[in-house]
Amino acid sequence: MLAAAPHLDAVLDRVDAKLEPFERVLCDLIRIPSVSANPEHARDVRRSANAFADVLSDAGMENVDVLDVPEAHPIVCGDWLHRDGAPSMLIYGHHDVQPVGREEKWLSPPFEPAIRDGRLYGRGSADDKGGILAQIAAIAALLETAGTLPCNVRFLIEGEEEIGSVNLARFLDAYRDRARGDFVVLCDTPNFATGVPALTYRLRGNCLVDVSVRCLERPMHSGRGGGAVPDALQILCAMIAALRDVRFAAAAPPDPRELESVRALPTNAFHPALLPGVELLTNSPLEQTWLHPSITVTALDATPVAQAANQISDSARARISIRTVPDMDTHRTGEQVAQALRDAAPRGVIVETNVLGGPTWWKGDPASRATASALRAMSRGYGRQAVLIGSGGSIGFVRPMADALPNAPCLLMGVEDPPCNAHSENESLHLGDWRSAIRAAVFLQDELSR
Repeated sequence: MLAAAPHLDAVLDRVDAKLEPFERVLCDLIRIPSVSANPEHARDVRRSANAFADVLSDAGMENVDVLDVPEAHPIVCGDWLHRDGAPSMLIYGHHDVQPVGREEKWLSPPFEPAIRDGRLYGRGSADDKGGILAQIAAIAALLETAGTLPCNVRFLIEGEEEIGSVNLARFLDAYRDRARGDFVVLCDTPNFATGVPALTYRLRGNCLVDVSVRCLERPMHSGRGGGAVPDALQILCAMIAALRDVRFAAAAPPDPRELESVRALPTNAFHPALLPGVELLTNSPLEQTWLHPSITVTALDATPVAQAANQISDSARARISIRTVPDMDTHRTGEQVAQALRDAAPRGVIVETNVLGGPTWWKGDPASRATASALRAMSRGYGRQAVLIGSGGSIGFVRPMADALPNAPCLLMGVEDPPCNAHSENESLHLGDWRSAIRAAVFLQDELSR
């Protein structure tokens, strides 16, 4: 017979007692360069999966496996399913990390964890090794205190989130029994500010469109043709500038209650990396990035400045990112942008477009009982009122899982804060917030068990 649910004060004491050991575990995980985007790190991604499998087993999870689908990075699964009649939580995170970027910009080596001013620095510290480990640490404290959990638990720790979860659908088809639950808890989203917990209830999608322009057989001497011969790079820039006039009719207007909620939040929590004197494009950055679509140029190919030779470019290429919102269809949106690019090109210029697509948008129910439970758990864990937020980014896991489990609310929480520099140099984790996140995960078990 199972023991009764543990007294939470004892569990929280256990969390504090285990903080330093789990911090050492996190440091060991950060040392593994599990960069899924780089084939040279494929063995490191597998080593990371094996390390997380060991951490799950040590925390008391059962049926721990490192699972594969062909030509994909491994996924780690484990479960604890002994609480008859209690709801089950599917806890999702990822063990792969972003490339390091400009290594010379790191103040300490990206895969050598370092603590400075209460923050743990290292790639993956916040996104998402620290996030998933907070959930594991809470469960370890619960099991060590009373030998039981308030809820049944399944873990799914992916190895390809940073490359768009490109094989997740195939994994779900092959291992559907390992990815079930009454609630889906995703620990890979930001807090509103340092010390201010947040539950994310909506995500923008992302559609990529590549465009290339060609107008000459070969590059031409700029002195012999400048001003008379079309310049592929100038043409491409003009075509991209014309995208400012694109209007997406399919984009659903924000709900007035959402607008009111977003506009009530302080905009000083928005932390862009602007140079001094550079102004934002809007007075409502949170509303723009959470509730409205956007078009961004994320890459531009032409002759590098270092190789400039007073030539007119014969061709140029760019990648366009369209962030989508309800009710925009990813492919139709990409085709609309591709057509707008073609329409803006001068006659005779060869324009090629390729709609690559990407993850779609997702929106949860901000008024649901599950949302209220998660907000209470986070408020209790952080000792400060949690807020509801949106996200301008995408998480490839969420919409497929929401579609696969339509009756299971998705609860998005994480350990990132605005200064954490996720995806950039000097990524870090605020250790005080990490402790609060572990406590919040304990309270979440208690809240959802009811």
